[in-house]
Amino acid sequence: MNTDKRILNALIQANTISQDRKLKFEDKMQAVLLEIINCMGTQKGSIMVTKGRKSLEVAAATNPHIIGMKQTLDTDSPSSWVVKNKMPLYIDSSQNSELSQKFNHYKGDAFMVAPVLSSNKVIAVLSVTEKVGSDSFSLNDQELFLNLAGHIISALENDRLNQALKKNRRTLQEKNRQLKKLEQSKTELFNMLVHDLKTPIAEIVANHDILSYTVSEENKEYVVAAQTGCDNLFRMISDLLDIARLKDGTIKLVYEKIDAKELVKDALSRLPGIAQQKSMQLLESYPDIAAEVILEADRTLILRVMQNLLINAISYSSDGDSIIAGLTLPEEGKISFFVEDNGPGVPPELQTKIFEKFVQVNGQVIERKGSVGLGLSFCKIAAEAHGGNIHVESDGTTGSRFIVTLPINTK
Repeated sequence: MNTDKRILNALIQANTISQDRKLKFEDKMQAVLLEIINCMGTQKGSIMVTKGRKSLEVAAATNPHIIGMKQTLDTDSPSSWVVKNKMPLYIDSSQNSELSQKFNHYKGDAFMVAPVLSSNKVIAVLSVTEKVGSDSFSLNDQELFLNLAGHIISALENDRLNQALKKNRRTLQEKNRQLKKLEQSKTELFNMLVHDLKTPIAEIVANHDILSYTVSEENKEYVVAAQTGCDNLFRMISDLLDIARLKDGTIKLVYEKIDAKELVKDALSRLPGIAQQKSMQLLESYPDIAAEVILEADRTLILRVMQNLLINAISYSSDGDSIIAGLTLPEEGKISFFVEDNGPGVPPELQTKIFEKFVQVNGQVIERKGSVGLGLSFCKIAAEAHGGNIHVESDGTTGSRFIVTLPINTK
């Protein structure tokens, strides 16, 4: 059999071994070494892999007792010489060279040692000795040996790298699991702290309410301002809790039949104090809606959505402006709640970002009076939990119209 066919057969066998997922890397190395020895017609051989920069380790050998043994590169051996010089070494009994004398412990036995290079770095050393039938290797034998060293061991090195990647992947997965656990702990602690804040704030609100009936008229505006601040703070805490609960699914929507117009009226009726502080009018509008409109939704959540939109509109509007809230029927099976103001408008580049929690643009938190951007984020998540959506219409300079579109029926 000529050299090309011998190489081809050896590569086919080595590839078959490499693809065998049942074999461990060490078993594959041993099987490939035996294939090389059979192809080369020798009785002995070994594969040593580099370990760091200073040593080699026997990964496969015809002598099983030496597998796992290590050899430092400062040892005066053929394998160390090959690693240092990045060159193959061939010696037989006919030579009387400096190298043959240097490694005279091989005298009488021809041997070949070849480096396996990857990116000009020696990753392994392949050696064979005790040629059957003769004490030398022909030029064809040497060519075959170098080809096998360059192809077969490199393929197995790739297999070892794949194993290392799998190990790294498992390590990353474990770290991700730990990070998720830590994040969950942080979230639980955060939610617990926010939840505990509701009790003292509720007390402050209640006491301010009592105080509003006893305080003198000249000081009443301060109490009203304090009540408004507490209401805003309480609403922000509720938004924080409900955003987290809606995202992780711990809030179950309680669907009920709702009179859409009555819900708008209810939202408007809860904000007269805030509107009066800025001498504003809160108006209703139901274009193209003559009859009663009933939808199925979680009334508490949708009511808070409308309140948040109204407070947002009041915050952005000037004293004496009017705020309009109402309904439209954009298409069959859907209903849209809207809140419209005459404020400064929302620039086009911010019309989607304003619904993100703690949104930042150009390194600056978007300004909201009495808010940190939680209200609109809550509105978005609550609308999406109902299978709907929210968007804003604005020319970017004058006025905004926030629209929440929901399915009328849950089925």
